[in-house]
Parts: sequence; structure tokens; C-alpha cells
Amino acid sequence: MLNQDESADDRPDVNPDPQHAIELAKKADELLALAQTDRRAAELAFEKLGFDAQLETALALQGDTLHEWLMLSEDLTELVRALPPEHLHTAIRLIGEEDALNLLQAASSEQMQQMTDIEFFTEGKLDHKKVRRWIELLMELDEDECDVALQGLDVNALAQYLRRKVRPAIDKDNLLLALHLNQRYLFTPDDLTTNDDLARRFLDFLYNVDRDLFGEVLALLVAEDKEVVENDMYAGREDRLIKRGFPAVAKAEHLLELVNASAYGIEWPKPAETSPVQMREPATTLATKPAAANTPFLLHALAWGRASGALGERTERQFIKESADLANSLLLAHTKDMGNPERRPEALLAVQVLASIALEALSMSSVAAGASSVSMKLAVERLKSMELRELFQLGWSLTREVAKDAWILAMDDRISDAGLERNLKWLPDDLRNDVLEAEDYMSWRRIAASAAAGTDQKLLTWPRLVELRWAVDRARNALVTQTEN
Repeated sequence: MLNQDESADDRPDVNPDPQHAIELAKKADELLALAQTDRRAAELAFEKLGFDAQLETALALQGDTLHEWLMLSEDLTELVRALPPEHLHTAIRLIGEEDALNLLQAASSEQMQQMTDIEFFTEGKLDHKKVRRWIELLMELDEDECDVALQGLDVNALAQYLRRKVRPAIDKDNLLLALHLNQRYLFTPDDLTTNDDLARRFLDFLYNVDRDLFGEVLALLVAEDKEVVENDMYAGREDRLIKRGFPAVAKAEHLLELVNASAYGIEWPKPAETSPVQMREPATTLATKPAAANTPFLLHALAWGRASGALGERTERQFIKESADLANSLLLAHTKDMGNPERRPEALLAVQVLASIALEALSMSSVAAGASSVSMKLAVERLKSMELRELFQLGWSLTREVAKDAWILAMDDRISDAGLERNLKWLPDDLRNDVLEAEDYMSWRRIAASAAAGTDQKLLTWPRLVELRWAVDRARNALVTQTEN
């Protein structure tokens, strides 16, 4: 985090050019390879680079490679504290918190605050299991190192975590009076009782490391209403995420917000206007014969753009990077275990499928009266003019609209009032299966599964989504007929 009087030009670019980043990573690999045979020579070469070059290279590395690079420094504290919070946070998640304890030791209070603002929460709510895990990690640091780390923790979050586990062991009125008179230093952990072993050890640890912080936590636990502490915790976190901490995470939490598809000129085709077969007919021969039936349209458009010369290699590379960044954002804000490597392909597929739906919908061109097809040229133009995040949100909004209509139909009170079978069994099998499939797409994981290898499920595409919308409309009409009769 730059000081107010420090120019951004004085620091290496936190988002270096991709090609330059690749060159930096190669040079780092060479120096790390030298460290395997001659550690001292590698450390001397590292020091000769100078701080700015060391930091610039660090920004091009991640995970274990970044960790090994930082360990070449005689004192990695300054380098670690110069890293952007998100870069450090991602590195620690990739390395594993236990193996990255020396990075946590070197982190500043502000970096710790920003990391715990993420790690303490799941889908925007305080996650007590995560808080417990980080308390265990912090207690592995020595007292001086932990004191710096504790200064970065949100005292409201600590109080909310401990509220369920501890209670005053002395007269509450006397305790409130002492707190009111600012005599909190008279109290010790013995004045609180708990049956939770970790909470007991943490109270003792907190008291020994930072009595001011212990007094603040005690005051919030005893003298403040739970609702006030909770509101302060969430309000403070949101402000920090946006203004000082993790702008990407703040965006990630709003990644699944719905957008207005009609603002992009997208209209749902009517059954009388076109058929799914016509919609699938490509407007150019280069788009025919896809490599795999379950390959998202986005990948075909990128391949066509490169083959035709309409897209440069750098543009394609940028979209690949954006796809990975969006997948990480999806995991970061909308899963309980973003570090699970098994989740990453799933998130990436969801990004590709949903962006493809939007791209196909935006790339429809009228080629004959009553028929539409996909224009690959138009698709590539859309890729040039729109961010992938925008395509993803648009695809999600279109899919969610159909899924929500299917869910509302399945929950319609008229079904039970008319004595119809549960689970839409009163519909013809094919129609029922389509409506149930549409309802499944309330989940982005189910959307990703439609593109997974080795599945019989149809890939969710724009034509398929239109089919499902028509199916939901037919099922709704069938319900009206059933209930009116």
C-alpha cells in the first residue's frame, strides 16, 4: 500500500506486461535453479538485483516459486510488506498457511487485516471455522510477531467469534462499571469462563501479547449489544475491501449480480420465429465441425479469430488470463473452499459456458426471413469490445431468468391445489425433463457440469437455453389447462 506522498511511478507495475512477466519468471527460475547447487551464490546474485528488481520479479511469481524467491532475501520483511495484499493472499493460499508462516510473520498489520477480512468470511458471512483456523495459525507465531498481526485483526470479528464461547465469571454489573470507568486493565482471562479449550488458550495468549486488545475485546463482549458489534463488523469490512483492501474481492462478491439483457439488445426468439436447428447453423464454414460437442462457443470464437487473423495472439492470451481470474473470483466469493484444486476446472468451465451463452446471443444475425444463425465475425467483434466479466454476468443473467421461471413453475400452488402429482410428474416425460434441467441451472456448478468431459448431459448453449425457455412456457400453459379444466 503506497503512502499518500509516494508516487505509484516509484514502484514496479503491479500488473506487468504478460510477456515481460514471462521473462521475469524465466530469470527467477534460473536463479532458483542456481540456489539448488550453490545457495550462497544465488543469494548474492539476488542482492545485486536491488530492491525494485526483486519486487518486480516477485509480482510475476506465485505460490511456491514466489515463496522460494522471497526466501533468497536476507530479510524478506520489506519485500513481503511491499506486495499488494491480493498478491500476498493468493500466494499464501497456494502455498498453504502452515507452510507460509514466515510470510505471515513478515506481513504488516494492514496486510493481515486485509487477508483476514477475506479469510474470516464465507459468502459475506463470518465463518467461525475459518476464524478458529486462523487463531490457531496466529498462536504459532512468537509474541512479538503475533502482536503485529493482531493489530490488523478486526476486533469486532474477534468479539463475535468469542461471544458464543465465553461469558463473564464475575458480577456483570461491576464489570460494566469498571469498563465504563476505563478500568479494563484490572481484568484478566480468569474473569471470563469458557468450555472451549482453544478460546481459553487464545484469551490467555491475547492477554500476554496485547492487553489493550484484550480489554477492547472484553468491552465488546460485555458492554456492547451483539447487533451493534455485528453491524460494525460488516460495515467496516465492506469499507476496507473497497477502499483499502481487496478491490477484486469486493467485485467478486457481486459477480453473480443480474444485469438487464434487454439493454444489450438481446431478445428471446419465439418458437414461430426460428427453430433450435436453424439457430445452430453457422454463418461461416470456419465455425463448422467443432472439435468436441461439449466445447463452449467462446473457445470456438477465439480459435476462429486467431485462424482468420481477426484476433491477435496477445488478445487471445488476455482472454485466457481473464478466464482464470474470473474463475478465481467465482471460487473466492462463492465457495467455502476456494483453495481446493478440484474446484478450479469447475469454475473455469462455468466462466466459459456462461460467457459463451452471452456471446452466442449477441452474435445472432438474421440470414433469411424467419431464420437466424451465429455470425463468427460478429462474435469476434464482441470479444474485442466487451470484457469477459461483462459477458459472464450477461450469460448468468440469461440462464438465471430461465432457471427462476422453472423454479417458480415447480413451486406453483396451483399444482397442489389441483391435486396434480408432485415433482411435475403430470407433464410428458420429455417436457418434464427439460423443465427440471432448466431448474438445475440455478447453480453455476450445474452449468459447468454441462461442459464436463464424460457426461451425457447436453452442453448448455444459447440455443439450448432458448429450448428450455420454450419448454418452461409450454409447461406453464399445460398447468393453466390442467387447472382450468
